[in-house]
Amino acid sequence: MTINSADFSDTYLDTLNKLFINRNTTSIFPCIQDLADNGLKLDRFSNGERLPSRQDVTQYLAAWFNYSGLSADACQEWMIEYCMDVLSAISASSKSKIRHSTKSNIKYIYTSDVTFDCNCEKNPFKATCEPTCPVYKEMADLAKAREAETPREFYERKRDPVIIREIAPPPPSVKDEYREQFERALKVAQDHLSQWVSKKKIVTLLNADGFKTRTGKKWSYSTLMNELRKLTEDDPIE
Repeated sequence: MTINSADFSDTYLDTLNKLFINRNTTSIFPCIQDLADNGLKLDRFSNGERLPSRQDVTQYLAAWFNYSGLSADACQEWMIEYCMDVLSAISASSKSKIRHSTKSNIKYIYTSDVTFDCNCEKNPFKATCEPTCPVYKEMADLAKAREAETPREFYERKRDPVIIREIAPPPPSVKDEYREQFERALKVAQDHLSQWVSKKKIVTLLNADGFKTRTGKKWSYSTLMNELRKLTEDDPIE
């Protein structure tokens, strides 16, 4: 089963190609062509296998837009229609909520400068991947380096040292005392989730690295689930 109508299969890819006319940039990667042309193809997933969400596809494509040097406005113009027409089939949200969520996703990707990292043949969407892709070697090297990293090394590579240095000394209250490292812990947890690490494994990694909860306690599975649920409720991104 393919999630999108054939009526849209050429339209979105053609529009992407037009965005790259007269641009000194690489071609549209095979995985991006596949997603633009086909949406998410369910027949590539086995029974019981985790299916990527609309969120996952949106952030992946937005990260590619940013990596390719296209503006957030260009990304938004293409992505909103794509999400409402194609990805709405894997979402229970209304069209207006999809529109709002898509804008929030794009803002997050561009303001956080999230790196495009496709993981080559192991990409979470089982999208087409070819060794002839212009960034295949770069992405394969990233995947190998990531697999060899410890959780702490992964976080150190991702963080912004300027922002860390500018954070003022925390007040003495318990929550404020642990606020900075708690926010880091959530960021590490979200990064691991994006790499399909299980939540139980994330709990083990957080505790092994010395991260504490917002009240300074060790992480547990239920605590992690509650904090991730709060992020979903507080953030307009679904």
